[in-house]
Amino acid sequence: MGKSFAVTGEYFDPTMVNRQRLLWAIATRRQLERWEPLVAAAVRGQMGGSVTDDADIWLTETEHHFALVAARNLFRALDLPPPASISIDATLRAELIEGRDLLEHWRENQPVFNVSPRRAQPPYPSGKSFAARNPKRGPYSWLSWNLKSGALLLPNVPASALHRLLDQVQADVLEKDESFRAFVPPRAPSPWLEQDGEWWPRPEGG
Repeated sequence: MGKSFAVTGEYFDPTMVNRQRLLWAIATRRQLERWEPLVAAAVRGQMGGSVTDDADIWLTETEHHFALVAARNLFRALDLPPPASISIDATLRAELIEGRDLLEHWRENQPVFNVSPRRAQPPYPSGKSFAARNPKRGPYSWLSWNLKSGALLLPNVPASALHRLLDQVQADVLEKDESFRAFVPPRAPSPWLEQDGEWWPRPEGG
């Protein structure tokens, strides 16, 4: 066991730690850039009195799921020593990890969280902690949006808050190793307009 830990430590040297952190920050950003336009289109449609296409609902669900998978891997990278020089909101971290677990184990948890009022208790720690924080809300809403927070990955995780964390991770990595800048792709345009503290979907084509 000691030898295994030694090999792991040798492999995850500072360069590899920075690589993994930036890799998963970029992967998480890419998933947000795939998921958020679908949410914005659904909100635009609702405002115009139309209904989201069934196939788009399923597409939004899968993109949402993989955004949480990528975010969970980002936290695994951030947990590698040495600590990153960034501050992470405790609720954001906890809920993203819980959300990933609950989506991964949907068979056990959808019958608990997708029934209202909730009639059963989550069987595992991630579900219990999520339910304690969100007694009336669940993790399986992939088209969530509100005016004050914008697109919501989870009840307490606005996409904008996760973007800010990704900005911090990227800046921290590049400060330590500028050579990684070549791997950073351009940001996609935001599908949102933030005006006076309110989040609105951009007009189509805007």
